[in-house]
Amino acid sequence: MLDSFVWPEPDGAPDEILFRNVREHGCHLMGIAAEAQAPAYVFSIGLYLNYAHAELVLFGLDPTDACAVINAVRDRAAAGQRYVAGDVCDDLPLDRKVCFVEVPLEVYDAYLGTAIWFYAKLPRPFPCLQIVWPDQDGRFPWEAGCDARLKDHQPLLRPLS
Repeated sequence: MLDSFVWPEPDGAPDEILFRNVREHGCHLMGIAAEAQAPAYVFSIGLYLNYAHAELVLFGLDPTDACAVINAVRDRAAAGQRYVAGDVCDDLPLDRKVCFVEVPLEVYDAYLGTAIWFYAKLPRPFPCLQIVWPDQDGRFPWEAGCDARLKDHQPLLRPLS
């Protein structure tokens, strides 16, 4: 656990649930519903605090599947495994490989509001990785020939080529 961490002041039952999940399960998973121009996504809060692992954000999957993937990474982080930007993994509970991509600080406000609140008293920003999944043919959004519809389901938070 981070020595310099100061828990934020809770503002009601939802915050208490978040704190309990971080303490008892290692992280809290925050689901964000789809909107007209934006897909649903899930992000973690607590991986950095408890395991010194980057927080995670995953777009476009069924929330149950997204939570299963993030929880699998949480379990590995608890056992000492760390994923970093550029890592590719093919043994998470998804029927395809995934790639971990660094999330730039300038987009945190748009996607990670509760995590920003949670870590507000840290002396430096918490790290975050986007878990990116490929199309049915195994091509990631930045690869030639990738199904263009994939970008509708998971916006890349960091431009890649």
